[in-house]
Amino acid sequence: MSYKAPCATCGNKGVGIFRCEGCLQVFCRKHLNEHRDVLSHQLDEIVLEHDTLQQTIVDNTNAQDKQHPVLKQIDLWEKDSIQKIQRFAEEVRKQVNQLTDTQKISAQLHELAERLQIARIDDDYVETDLSTWKTMLQELQNDLTTFTPPLSLHESHSQVLIPKIFLSIPKDTMKSTEKFGKSYGSVRIEGNGYIAIHCGSKNGTALVRCQGEYSSGIHKIRFLFKKSDIDYITSFGIVSKLMSLDLKTSDSSYKCYGWNSNDSTCAPGADQLQCKNLQDMIGQTVFEIELQLDCNNRTITYINQRTQNRRELYIDITKCPFPWQVHFYLYEIGDCVRLLPLI
Repeated sequence: MSYKAPCATCGNKGVGIFRCEGCLQVFCRKHLNEHRDVLSHQLDEIVLEHDTLQQTIVDNTNAQDKQHPVLKQIDLWEKDSIQKIQRFAEEVRKQVNQLTDTQKISAQLHELAERLQIARIDDDYVETDLSTWKTMLQELQNDLTTFTPPLSLHESHSQVLIPKIFLSIPKDTMKSTEKFGKSYGSVRIEGNGYIAIHCGSKNGTALVRCQGEYSSGIHKIRFLFKKSDIDYITSFGIVSKLMSLDLKTSDSSYKCYGWNSNDSTCAPGADQLQCKNLQDMIGQTVFEIELQLDCNNRTITYINQRTQNRRELYIDITKCPFPWQVHFYLYEIGDCVRLLPLI
């Protein structure tokens, strides 16, 4: 009787009849199909990472085409600096011209030439005239030397003509330091904490939060949300850190604020009325969002990078007290959120 290796998934309960040439494991027919599904899902994740990277490159290119406002400020600084240099250079040129002006000497020399010419024609000059004219020439020569002193140019290091410019980043603006932290349900975090994926064997509630905690200032988080299907709803927004991730033990007095992928508002009770719904994300499986948390004014705002639609919610801190954390709701297998660097 020949020995047949057991299925890698069933163990001794099932016989392996198909061998995978990649992992070199054998599977029964049922678990071979499941194994192929797992490989297919991993391929989908690779494609998602590729698409996200490609979209980031496109966004950066578009942003460069529109030109960052800071670049316009640099152009203006450059133009003003050149004008300042030109004005100052012209002032120094005028000083040089004033110090080397020989127009008066030239006029006196021309007058002497006329007198010499007349004396030659009339032939009535004597020794004293020659002595006078010679003295006049010597004086003009001395004046010429005085009006053309040796000049040199020096730079003053104590006086700044053109102030140096530099870039600064506001302290209350968060860069791409946000990462995923705690989760509930079937969530796999990968990509060094920047990617969260619904990895369950079936559709169902899966929650994931970012690590950052926000109680003051203004903060921005940019992310790419990819849904597996348009029929199921996902959402993003904020919750209080005090609110438990476990739905079974969560304190019902704490609420979530944000938006659903069907464009409805995610807010408790009457707070939903503060923001009218509009068609923005509905019908889309991929959307890139910039979420702003204004703790000082107790509001959150999102901008859809594709539509440029902007929506805002006022937060009742008795229902969602500080510190806030960014929160995502996934439902379908393969739903994915990727945190992006700010442009």
